[in-house]
Amino acid sequence: MDKHRIIVLGGGYTGIVVAGQLARRMRPAVASVTLVTGDATRDERMRWHQLAAGQRYPLLSIADALKGSGAQLEVARVERIDPQRHIVVVSGGRTLSYDTLVVALGSVIDFGTVPGAREFAQGLTDVGSIEAAARRLASLPDGARVVIVGGGLTGIELATEVAESHPQLRIAIVSSRAPGDWLSEPGRRHLDRAFDRLAVERVRGRVAEVGPDAVRLADGQELSSAFTFWAAGFRANPLVAASGVKVDELGRAYVDAGFRSVSHPDVWVVGDAARVPGPDGAPLKMGCRTGAFMAMAAPAKVAAHLAGVGATPFVGRYFAECISLGRRDALLQWLTPQGTPTDRIIVGRPARLIKEYVHRGNLFVARHPGPYTPVRRASVQAPADGRREMIEA
Repeated sequence: MDKHRIIVLGGGYTGIVVAGQLARRMRPAVASVTLVTGDATRDERMRWHQLAAGQRYPLLSIADALKGSGAQLEVARVERIDPQRHIVVVSGGRTLSYDTLVVALGSVIDFGTVPGAREFAQGLTDVGSIEAAARRLASLPDGARVVIVGGGLTGIELATEVAESHPQLRIAIVSSRAPGDWLSEPGRRHLDRAFDRLAVERVRGRVAEVGPDAVRLADGQELSSAFTFWAAGFRANPLVAASGVKVDELGRAYVDAGFRSVSHPDVWVVGDAARVPGPDGAPLKMGCRTGAFMAMAAPAKVAAHLAGVGATPFVGRYFAECISLGRRDALLQWLTPQGTPTDRIIVGRPARLIKEYVHRGNLFVARHPGPYTPVRRASVQAPADGRREMIEA
């Protein structure tokens, strides 16, 4: 009997955890799991703002992370997904065939349609370009202004990190709404104090154009900028929409409560690339605040389907979000299950330690992706057609 071929796309946290846990659930004699990613190391995207500021941190070998799980690693860049033919086209024009596909390709910077944004602004898109941006920042003269466009989580963390690491530079964060305006009142107060302490200039306005040395706002105001970062939004990896699966306006695949594509039954999508309903029906927001829980839940859903048994629907919810404000400060904002901020916050060194614990915890789980969801479940019953043999009993 030919093995059932499972391919997982994406070497980030979600892809590594899904591949490792799924492989541990499969019987090696009847199913194979292969993780396909363009790099042999998994970079911590949650630390990219640190990298932009010129800091260093350890990288994780994906092969080491998968060791002992039974999952195979294929280092190749994904160029196209063809669900109709059940193939993935990778670098060099090679094709990989699958029976089941799990897409964990994450999100990318959304430059939108602002003239000059893509040409003259730097997004946090990949390690190489971010390291080049860090070198550029280090070469700027004292007093040069660096503009960060976007007042969301990425913009806030980037502005505070760069301001702390480069006090000789002038840092401005530009957004149409106040940075962190979704936070609770106590959270906003702490964020404002952090901005004041780090001398981060806040500019309200919609960016109309980005040039090589200036950012122009819709009201005509022009800000000189020796270097511009773009952090004004994200959308799903464009490979998802290009594959033909049903997607929303941000390119996220519509999936059911088991992460299965509603349009292509042999495709599962997890993490930022998936439109997953939250407790109030609205789609969960992108980011680690939701993606980590999807990564832990998805392998059981896929394995149960392949075994022909039912699986408990995934119920997405929020708990908290932790925002870095440099190396010595952070803000942990507690949320309701629906994502509404409460007045409960943790700030300063305790929040900083929690944020670091989250980083290290994600790294640990990526290195040890199997033991946290047991493969032996007494509640899983064998179906009449015998497909139960595919997964561990």
